[in-house]
Amino acid sequence: MNQILATSNSSSKNRQPAKIETVIMFFVIALIVFGIFMVGTGSYAIYKENADKLLKPTKPQIEEERKSEDSILLRVRHDKAIDTIEYGWNENELETINGNGRKYIEQEIKIPGGINTLFVRVVDINGQEISSEKQYETEDIIKCEIVGSKLKISAETEQEITYMTYRWDEGEEQKIDINNTKVEQEIDVPKGEHNITIVLVDVNNNSITKETKVKGVLKPTIKLAVDDVNNPQKFVIKVSDEDEIDAITFIINEDENKKYIIRGEGRKEIEFTFDLEEGENRIIVTAYNKDGVTEEAKGRAVK
Repeated sequence: MNQILATSNSSSKNRQPAKIETVIMFFVIALIVFGIFMVGTGSYAIYKENADKLLKPTKPQIEEERKSEDSILLRVRHDKAIDTIEYGWNENELETINGNGRKYIEQEIKIPGGINTLFVRVVDINGQEISSEKQYETEDIIKCEIVGSKLKISAETEQEITYMTYRWDEGEEQKIDINNTKVEQEIDVPKGEHNITIVLVDVNNNSITKETKVKGVLKPTIKLAVDDVNNPQKFVIKVSDEDEIDAITFIINEDENKKYIIRGEGRKEIEFTFDLEEGENRIIVTAYNKDGVTEEAKGRAVK
């Protein structure tokens, strides 16, 4: 019996190394599986990040820095070539900058007087586009006022203004010498709605710019004549307007009892007469069109 027990104990000791090897092997396999999982997860994350970059293209960046009271520094940067930059104030025509393969572009922009909105649009070589709008306010030194069919431009500055220039839309620039700290000029306004750019330049070569929309209208036309062929002699009055006559008033010899009003009623031309009185006949005719522009004419006839 002692021999049997001895044999049994010896067999149990021989099996213990096999269990340890099994446990070690299990952990080795687990580590290998875990390592494969981690590598796969990392590779997928890198792949997903690169895929997101491909699926979500980057856009240009727009930066605007106020450099002074009347100027802005526009900066555009991108990781790809910039195709075009367009910018402009309010609803005026846009200026265009060609990218020429650049990834960074700077442009200084003058701020018009008053409250104005700067619009910027940037397009890269792949057609990716971004735009921005920002409002700026500066002192409105240059004042513009419609007076009849003319535009009155006025300004007052501390420094002497050497000259001013103005340009309608994209037309030729006109120059007027000023040589004063005050500006008061009247210029003709073309018919219809137009953009005007006004620039004042002082003795130190500093400039002030104003861009604005102006609607130009023409004055009515008045023609006075005396019909001395027929009897009785008459004053003949002809009034015309390109759009519409609103009303006509006329007064004889500055007598309020002889003041008359004729309504336009949508007409573009009106002709009427009145008999001359004995002696001197002085007449003042005032015509109004639908835009509120007036014209006055004076005449004299002796019967």
